[in-house]
Amino acid sequence: MNDADGMNGMNGMKGLIGEEGGTRVSFPSRKTSSPARGADLTPMHPFSSVEGAIAAIDALDRGLREFELSVSDKLQDYLGVQMAQINDRALARGWEPISFMQKNGFRRYRFKAMRRA
Repeated sequence: MNDADGMNGMNGMKGLIGEEGGTRVSFPSRKTSSPARGADLTPMHPFSSVEGAIAAIDALDRGLREFELSVSDKLQDYLGVQMAQINDRALARGWEPISFMQKNGFRRYRFKAMRRA
C-alpha cells in the first residue's frame, strides 16, 4: 500500500482501480468551470463479484463521508439480491446509497455517511 491509498481512506486495498473493480473516495468538484466538468477523471473498472464489492466496502475507513462503487451489470439480477447484499454491507458500516449513474456495462453507485442520532 502506498501513501496515496491511506490518504484516500482505503486501508489494505489493492487493485481497486484495476481489473478487479473500482471505488473512488474523492470526487471532482461540481463548482469548476473547466470544460471537463462532470467528466470521469479516474478510470474505474466495475466489480464483477459480490464478494469483491463487499471486500472493498469493508476495507474503507469508517470516517469516510462519501464514496462511489462501480458494479457490473452482470450483478443486476431481476430480484436485486446481489445489490441488496452489497447495500446491506454498506448500511451496516454506516453508509447509505444516494444515487447511481448507468454507464456502458455497469452502474456507478454513490454512497454517503448516514446521519448519527
